[in-house]
Amino acid sequence: MVLPHGYPFEEHEVTTEDGYILTVYRIPYGKNTTVPGPRPPLLLQHGILCSSAAWVLSEPDKGLGFILADAGYDVWMSNSRGNTYSQKHKTLDPDKQGKEYWNFSFHEMGYYDLPAVIDFMLAKTNHSQIYYVGHSQGTTQFYAMAATRPEYNAKVKVMSSLAPIAFLQHTRGTVRVLTYISNTLKWFAERLHIYHVLNDNFFLHLLDQAICRKTAITRPLCDNLLFLIAGYDSQQLNISLVPLIADHTPAGASIKQLIHFGQLANNDGRFSQYDYGKSLNMKMYNTELPPEYDLTKITTPVMLHYADNDWLSSEEDVSALNKKLPNSKMVEVPFAYFNHLDFMWAIDINPLLYDKVIELLKQF
Repeated sequence: MVLPHGYPFEEHEVTTEDGYILTVYRIPYGKNTTVPGPRPPLLLQHGILCSSAAWVLSEPDKGLGFILADAGYDVWMSNSRGNTYSQKHKTLDPDKQGKEYWNFSFHEMGYYDLPAVIDFMLAKTNHSQIYYVGHSQGTTQFYAMAATRPEYNAKVKVMSSLAPIAFLQHTRGTVRVLTYISNTLKWFAERLHIYHVLNDNFFLHLLDQAICRKTAITRPLCDNLLFLIAGYDSQQLNISLVPLIADHTPAGASIKQLIHFGQLANNDGRFSQYDYGKSLNMKMYNTELPPEYDLTKITTPVMLHYADNDWLSSEEDVSALNKKLPNSKMVEVPFAYFNHLDFMWAIDINPLLYDKVIELLKQF
């Protein structure tokens, strides 16, 4: 997806403190750069059930990985543990030792994955700070990291949050229904020994190709499935991208990830660590309730880009996050029907979002 467009491309492996081996891709400079010199490193972090592919599915004039490289950044695209490109571990086999391998949520992605990737980037580029752009869970991971490992605030010049997720009191649609039954899903998963879902496999690819290809009579089903999750917005859906999106997503997630987000939607407005239940919480945290992330420790400037039609990241929840962050700014996407997935793949993505994102990044 990158090399055919004439951009330079690198692949790196980063090992975390707890043994997970992550694949990180890099576009070190733009297509039209004749003499690549020192460029500010920027980390792009995908959301849940996605991968680094999300940033380069679109053509170079609309894919954020390409756009940022052309704007003068050294672009790094990380893959969170457990997704299509990051299923290695120093000692654990995700298939044979599934219970141990998949025992993580966004907390571990923030506490272990992001620091490992950031330190790797800084060592490779000889810089002292990076820029950070995250979408959905990619924002949640950052808040978890910056609150629990506040020393990393000094390593991030500015953080751009696309569809921020911390509080989930006002989610809508299908996702809201799923949060109500998260405890039931947890009960079934434990008894059926299911530790992860929706991973990249042959069956899913076959289904994608059969249902989502351009000429398939069932193609509208794919479009509407996206709407059910993210919010309706046929005006901005790039129809030509749907088969590509279906081929690269979902990229897998742990059951614990999904349950943790469900807990955020049902815990009276607390942005907190994973809830194991009172007795286990006492062992894990020495308190009956899981500790809240202390958002006042996040000193990095944070740009909160939100949209009215986003069923997952509502204006009310983003506003609640903005009030708790010491150095943040809310930035509304100027289109009433812009949804959660439009932050990556909208037709008019540049004038509606990316131009503003880059303008704010350049201020730092």
